[in-house]
Amino acid sequence: MARRNRTPRPAAKPPTPPDLVLAPELAILSVLAYVLDTATAALLAEHPTLIDDFHRPHDDGPVVSLANTICRRAAHLGDSLAAYDRAVRDAVGSTDHAEADEDIPF
Repeated sequence: MARRNRTPRPAAKPPTPPDLVLAPELAILSVLAYVLDTATAALLAEHPTLIDDFHRPHDDGPVVSLANTICRRAAHLGDSLAAYDRAVRDAVGSTDHAEADEDIPF
């Protein structure tokens, strides 16, 4: 997997109940980001040649080539998930969490 100059995604904090009241999609997107990171780590552990900038994954057959594709796409999707998380939190950040709690019937 060719390395590129990337700034690592900061670890997203898990959504709180008030966050989920305002943006329930954060729950599953948080899980998806975790699973993507775990899947990438597992693929790199299984195919350590993917971290070599000069190695051509295609030369090792379809399994390694597809693992490389998954890792690259997971990185891009992870960046998009992190950006979405930030945008949602910024958008609902202007709303007071106390107002969100008023809608909870208990």
